[in-house]
Amino acid sequence: MKNTNFRISPAISLFLLSFCLVAPLLLLHGCNGFFQKRGGTKQTPLPVLNRIAVLPMDRASAQPSRERPTCLLSSPLSNVRKITPEAGSEVTRLLSQAFQGDQRFLIVSEGQCIGFLNSLLATDIKASELRLIQTFGEELKVDAVLYSKLFRFEDRIGGEYSVKRPASVAFTLQIIRVSDGAILWRNTFDETQQTLMENILKAGLYRKTGLRWLTAAQLADYGLNRAADELGNLLP
Repeated sequence: MKNTNFRISPAISLFLLSFCLVAPLLLLHGCNGFFQKRGGTKQTPLPVLNRIAVLPMDRASAQPSRERPTCLLSSPLSNVRKITPEAGSEVTRLLSQAFQGDQRFLIVSEGQCIGFLNSLLATDIKASELRLIQTFGEELKVDAVLYSKLFRFEDRIGGEYSVKRPASVAFTLQIIRVSDGAILWRNTFDETQQTLMENILKAGLYRKTGLRWLTAAQLADYGLNRAADELGNLLP
């Protein structure tokens, strides 16, 4: 008779143990509110904005004097991680995907953005960041501009169930009104994935993605879709 015994790897054993310990807590979300947004500041409903331009994701530069972001609409910041053009393009794709189903949003391509900047900077090289955004919005005939910036995009080292280093992503989104330059809404996403046992308050992430280690793109996609849902709920 064949021996039917088999061995389970330590990584899988740890995953199964974590799931068994946490699953009962997840079932209690109706009482404990694990899947609800944490309390704190209450978001104010936004004014009527019929059309919002979504610009490509800007890249923070670790070497501001040597490297320009993809769409230079903000002053370079110091002490940030280097963001590759490929990472910026990937997050821009995810950003467009998050808003493309809503007719209130106009997706602006990277080519449109760079072409506009080249022509504007040729005539008004001293234009401020805010004025650039407002002028771009005026050209596009929109009420507001969704401007975003990527500060960190580090992929996991490892696989779905075992990692040496988890994915880490940070970005900001802002809605800027064209008429007066007012910032009407801001969203900051700054996450380095942790196990559910390390941070039970992140249960909402695992409810959406499953109990696995995400890639940087998957983590960014989660954050962008969460921000898009929040913004959609605040718009009239």
